[in-house]
Amino acid sequence: MNNNASHFSPGGLREAWADGLKEEVKRSAIAFFFIWALFFAVCAGFPDLRTKLVDMMFSTLRSMNVSDANGNISALPLFLNNVQATAFIMLYGLIPFIQLPALALGMNAMMLGVMAAWYVAEGISPLAYLAALIPHGILELPALFLSFGTGLYICGQLTRRCRKDPSARPLWACMTLASQILLSVLLPLLLIASFVEAYITPAVAALFH
Repeated sequence: MNNNASHFSPGGLREAWADGLKEEVKRSAIAFFFIWALFFAVCAGFPDLRTKLVDMMFSTLRSMNVSDANGNISALPLFLNNVQATAFIMLYGLIPFIQLPALALGMNAMMLGVMAAWYVAEGISPLAYLAALIPHGILELPALFLSFGTGLYICGQLTRRCRKDPSARPLWACMTLASQILLSVLLPLLLIASFVEAYITPAVAALFH
């Protein structure tokens, strides 16, 4: 857009979507599934690497304190953890030139790819993997893609600003956009996804074990 005033209008979120945010979200989703497939293939072919990554993943998950001693997930801590993660992914975009949201995207995709390879190595049905992912994933994955895309979009805008492009959004407009997305889209999606993951996903996954 060439009209700077359009970036500051109440319809900023819709305009950002048309101004390149949609493409960043789309690219994020494509990259996510590509990295997922890559790590699935690598971990399927290299058992020692798979074991190390699985151990690292489970250690990280335990440190998040989102489950009790029996491994049951608690919805509220999970929700707060996911909100914090998506907020930071978008805030990483405030650092121009360095695409830190892309690193977060790769880490999340890697974890799912490694887990898929672990399921196969353990002889667990692929349906069990999908059952453990899809019920909450249909909400959580779009939220992640949106946060990745927003972070990348903001980084691109601020990078253009640093290069003296007057049509790019300034810092305060980027922060306003991130706040809009967090409050109006991500919070509702993540709240529902957290309760689904805590109470519905385990019941669905149990049907395939």
